[in-house]
This record gives sequence, structure tokens and C-alpha cells, in this order.
Amino acid sequence: MKAPINWLKDFTDIDVEPKVLADKMTISGSKVEEVIVSGEDIQGVYTGKIIACEDHPDSDHLHIVTVDLGNDELGRSLQIVCGAPNVYVGMICPVATVGAHLPGDIVIKKGKLRGVESNGMCCSIDELGVPAEGHEGADEYGLWNMPKDTPLGVDIKKVLGLGNVTIDFEITSNRPDCFSIEGLGREAAITLGKAFRPCQPKLKIEGNLDINDIAKVDILAPDLCYRYCSRIIEDVKIGPSPAWMAERLTDAGMRPINNIVDITNYVCLELGQPMHAFDLDYLSGKHIIVRKAEEGEIIKTLDGVERKLDPSMLVIADETKACAIAGVMGGENSEVIPETKAILFESAVFNEVSVRKTALKNTLRTEASSRYEKGLDPENAIRALDRACELVELLGAGKVSKGVIDNYPTKREVKKIKFRPERINSFIGIKAEESFMRDILGQLGCTISDDNIITPPTYRPDLISEADISEEIARFYDYNNIEPTLLSGKDTTLGGRTYAQQATEDIKNIMVNCGFYEAITFSFESPSDLDLIRTPDNSILRNQIKISNPLGDDSSVMRTSMLPSILRIAGRNNNRSVPEASVFEVAYIYLPDEDPSKLPEERQILSGFRYNAAGIDSKEAFFEVKGSIEEICAHLGIKSLVFEACSDDPSYHPGRCALVSVAGKVCGKFGVIHPQVADNFDCPKGTVAFEIEVAKLIAASKPARTYKQLPKFPGITRDLALVVDKSVPVGDILRTAKSAGGNLLESVEFFDVFEGAQLGENKKSVAISLLYRSPEKTLSDDDIKDSVSKILSRLESNFGAVLRQ
Repeated sequence: MKAPINWLKDFTDIDVEPKVLADKMTISGSKVEEVIVSGEDIQGVYTGKIIACEDHPDSDHLHIVTVDLGNDELGRSLQIVCGAPNVYVGMICPVATVGAHLPGDIVIKKGKLRGVESNGMCCSIDELGVPAEGHEGADEYGLWNMPKDTPLGVDIKKVLGLGNVTIDFEITSNRPDCFSIEGLGREAAITLGKAFRPCQPKLKIEGNLDINDIAKVDILAPDLCYRYCSRIIEDVKIGPSPAWMAERLTDAGMRPINNIVDITNYVCLELGQPMHAFDLDYLSGKHIIVRKAEEGEIIKTLDGVERKLDPSMLVIADETKACAIAGVMGGENSEVIPETKAILFESAVFNEVSVRKTALKNTLRTEASSRYEKGLDPENAIRALDRACELVELLGAGKVSKGVIDNYPTKREVKKIKFRPERINSFIGIKAEESFMRDILGQLGCTISDDNIITPPTYRPDLISEADISEEIARFYDYNNIEPTLLSGKDTTLGGRTYAQQATEDIKNIMVNCGFYEAITFSFESPSDLDLIRTPDNSILRNQIKISNPLGDDSSVMRTSMLPSILRIAGRNNNRSVPEASVFEVAYIYLPDEDPSKLPEERQILSGFRYNAAGIDSKEAFFEVKGSIEEICAHLGIKSLVFEACSDDPSYHPGRCALVSVAGKVCGKFGVIHPQVADNFDCPKGTVAFEIEVAKLIAASKPARTYKQLPKFPGITRDLALVVDKSVPVGDILRTAKSAGGNLLESVEFFDVFEGAQLGENKKSVAISLLYRSPEKTLSDDDIKDSVSKILSRLESNFGAVLRQ
């Protein structure tokens, strides 16, 4: 919500700098997003007069003009080449001098246009980034033809009224009162300790007609329309709004259109009450009927789109047709046009849920619907209507007819709350005086009865309990004045991470130390993403949880696999010519329970990818990922890590994928992704991906570390070169050797593999190193001879392994 400070000053005195005000408002609960100064991007632009103009000798549309900027310092005969069709001698227009800055980071430089020197630029109002509305001569095609009495050499920001400060607030949805300048003015007044001046419109009522003799309003759906107020404006004069109104609307983020439309927008911003103006002559029977739409009813809205309605939607109709979608947008059939002579102003309050659902169904979220969705104050409707009529009289845009229609079938119930100062102090942890609390609540609009019952104002529907009242007291007491204390009670402890949380953080840190970058992706995806990773139709991953109100089909289900999310990052990096990339994420997949009434299982997964410039011919990425997994397990104290070949996952390359097991349970897999999957995501063909269940890693971890004395005696090693079939996994050889080696065998390590014609067809040589050690003595060859023989015998029996000759 953008609030110009000049507008806020209508409601309270502001005598502090904008930055100070922004800080104070943030502390008191109205968070400030940004402090904006209008025209900051305009520098070096002044008013100037064209004193000479001649055609460019080498162009059919350019002109060489001489400009007088009104003083010797700026220049009295500045030569500029100009292409505007409306330039003439005597015109006063904005002139950007050499070195000037314009919106869009444009800097004016001295140069030549078709051989003629140009020392600046004559400007249109569009080039200054300012709407033409409210500025005489600005709507011409070409330069801004400023009034003849405009003084020369004046900074254009002064002429345009720029330099105003606007504060952009982030307003929470439970504070509909602060979606208005008046509401923010009330907050500013209490924050600064100043008096608040509410808007109190006064009408002259100069019209000859009486609305009660001309029009009538019937509400057929009182559960969806709580209040509907109307007045008639006669002798309407459609025209541009004055500069002060256009300036305020622009600073608040709205574009001026014409006086009547601008008045409704002005009231919407000022008082938070959306309004609409109907051309009275186009309302059949001069009869407003607030009803539910008929099935299949069609209305063409102001944006030129025909929309099909249904009975769940509320419409504003006359006796023959729907004229507006209630709370969302008006219809073209009753639009105010330049020929309009009489209008009917609408100020109504509709059911917030109905407006939200209607806007969603029509994919039409407007400034009005965004406010109605928050829940508006029915008591504000008549005041907003009168304020609009007051502005009509002030702008000379018409005459207000006598009488008012106020159909108010459904009043809002206000929650009564006990006022217990001691309880408020105890709840917050302060020692505020009761008189301070009463004063703050009074300024907020609350009333306190003699029996200490608080009645909140109707514009504060968020005040429903003592906790809400306590919050109001706390924010104006100033959070900085609340002394920090620890929680009371014997069992009070300082916060900290659980073991699982800390282990997860350790895993992330290890991945970063291994050269990976952490990513964060969305938890929802498209159902077709599983097709991209070649997931079988009968896979459990196909049982995805559908989102009831998705933003689109590409985000309509909760993910059951991390692969699509992580491979999309790989493809994006590859498309941007990143030669090598390592990325990981720790996030959740969502697997539905067999019982649909139960929540889905949220399974935390460590996933990621690695690719390098070597591409598909490199084994480097595969072993780097394997090493990272080993590093994680070593840190977590997992000694039961096992890698096994995997060839049945269609997402991965056959024969280049491995299962990861800890404590005898498979916890994940990693490997080179299938070439077709790589093509689907535009990944390099050699990309290695991995998916590991974090919970299984943590369950197998052993956080306790036990001290082990350094060995007193040296070890003895034996290297074996074993010839086996190419299909025999090295991991199986290592595990078999370890199990057959006996107690003296300390470790078994693989260090080389060789393939060649001399070994025979379909054979390979695997070299392993055996380390023996005894805690009691230095071992001899005789001590390990039987163990080595047993290992060779077991390997021969299991895999047909023979020693390489």
C-alpha cells in the first residue's frame, strides 16, 4: 500500500523526516517496504522556449531549433535537433540539457544528428515518465506544449510537483483498515503522538432531482451483500482531473483517467472503500438489483472480455441485464462515457469469500476485489459515498442530487472483549499504566464501558480476544521498551537443534566442502515430469498428491521424486554454457498413505548432480559423487556403507548406477543419468545424479566416538592381482576377502583394474591390497599364509578368481 506523505498529512501532523517516520511506523506494526521519492530519476531538465525553428537540410522530419532556457547559466540560445511534429516558434516545453538524466537510465549527451550538432533534447511528458492527465498541453502528440505563462529555466520537477515522498507499506491481510490512507494516517497519528483528523465530508446538495423519486435498490442476496448505498450526480461534466488529484493518484500507484473515475479511485485509496459509477441512462428502469447470477449468464466487463457467470457469483443488475460483477469489475453496458449526463454512485459491502471466489473463477483480480477480500467495514460505506460526492462538487464535475439510498440488511456483529490491565501487563511482560492503555485503545477507536468491556470499532475485525488487545498495547508501548527476559518456569531451557537437525546441517556442510552448491526448489511439479525421467506407469511414484488450487498444470502435484527438480537445474546451467557444475539440495518428497484420510509421508532426501567438461567419456564425476557419499558416512560414523550395482532403474544409465546401503538397508542410489533423460532436461550426457534418504543415514550413524590406541606393531601387506570375469563387481570381491580373512586382516582396499587381450576374452585383472596387523606382535609371512590361502580359495569358489601370472 503506497501512501504519499503529503496525503497522510491530511489526517495528522507529520513533523519528522520520512526515514524517521518509516522506522517508527515499522516499530509500531506497519512494516515499511520502501521510501520512494518521485522524480528521483529526473535531473537536468528545465523549461525552455523555442525562439527559432528551421527544417533540417538532410531530413524530411527533423528540425533545428534554438532554445532559450531563461538565464545565461543554462543558456539563451541552445541548438537542439528535434523530431517532434508539433514544434513551433514560441512553444514552451521541457528541455533536457547535456548530462541530464531521464527515466530508464537515459543520459543526454552532446552529439550530432545527420551532421548537425545537438546540445540536448526537447521532451514529451511521456519521456519524463509522468502521466499526461492533469497537465495542460501534455496530451498532444509530440512535445509537451506547456502553458504560455510558464516561467523559463524552472526545474521541471517543480513544475510537475515531483519530489514528493511516498512510503510503501506491507500490510497484512487481517488489517483491512490499513489498506487506506486514512487508516495509515490513524496509525501515524498514534505512533507520533499527534491528533488524528478523520475524513468528515460535507455536501452542498445543489441538484434538482431526488434519488428516491428516480431510482431504487433491491438486495435479493442479503447473505452476500451486507450494505448498498447510492447517490445520483446530475449535470455531469467528464474531463481531466486537477493536477493535485492526478499527482496523488500517481504517487499512490494509480494512473489518472478522468475526473469521475479518478474520484472513485481516490476514495478507494483514501478511505479503503471501492466504488463504482453507473451511467444512469443505461440502467434499465433506474433499478439496481443485487442478485446471484443466472447459470450461463454473460457479461462483458470493462476490460472488453465476455465472461460466463454461474449462480455462485453475485452481480449488480438492472431489470434486464447484469451490469457489474459485484466487488470485482463493472460492465461495459453501463460504463461512464464522455457523453454521460447523470451517474449513479455505488458504495457497497459484499461478502469477502464470495468476492474472492468470483475473482478466482474469472481470473480477474482487481484493486476493488483485493480490498473486498479482506472484509470491509459496512459502517464506512455511506461516508465514502459522501466523500465521493464532496469531491464531485469540489472538482465541478456535477451536482449532487437530493436524498440517498441506504439498503443495509446485514449488520456486522462486533466481538466484546474484557479489559483487564493486569492481565495485559502479565501477558506482554510490561508495567504499563491503565491510563496509557485506555488512551491507546481510545485512539484506535475502541470504547470501554463502565464494567470494563471493550467494544472494538467495526473497521477492526481483527480484534477478537485479549491477546489482540495486548498486541495493540505492546506495539504502541514500543517493542524496544520491553525488557528481554528468559521464559519463567523450572523446565526452561535454551533452544537448540535436535541430533537429526544437526546431522542434516552437517551433511549440507560436507557437501559444500566437497565443492557442491546448495539449491532450493519448489515442492510441487507437473505430473508429466515423471515421464521425463522415464518412470514406469506402475511405479509408486505415479501416485502423486494433487493440489486443489494450483497456479497451473506445471505446479499441480506434490513431487514424489527429487530428480526432475535437480536435473532442471543441471539443464539450465548447461544451457548457459556452465562447463562444470555440482549442485545439491536437502528437501522433501511426498508419498501418499494408503489411507486417504491420513497425511502423506514426508521423506527427506539428499539429492544433487555433478557434471564436468569431460562429459560422457569421463568417470571422474561418478567417483567424485561416490567420494562425497563416503565422506558423509565417515563423518556420521557409518562403517556399514556398501555400494552395489543397479541396472533396473530406467532413470539411470544401465550398468553405470549403484545402490547405496547402510546397516544392511538400501538408502539411495547414484549414477550416470540415462541418455534419454539427459536429452529431456538438456543435461550433459555424463551427468551423475544421486538420491539418498537422510533419515536412513541418520539412523545408521554413530555419533559417539571411542578412542582407539595407535597400533604398537607394524602391519604387513599383501597385494593380490586377481583375474575374474568382467561382470564380477569389485565390491563383491572386497567384501568376500574381508569376510574370509580372519581377525588379523585389518583392511582390504582396491587399487587397480586392468583389461587386455592377454587376460583372455571377457576378463579383467583386479588388484587388491590386504593389510594384516596384530596387537600383540609383529607378524611374519607364516602368520598370514593360511589367511591369504583362505581368501584365494573363497574368491575362486565364489567368482572363479585366479592369481594373475
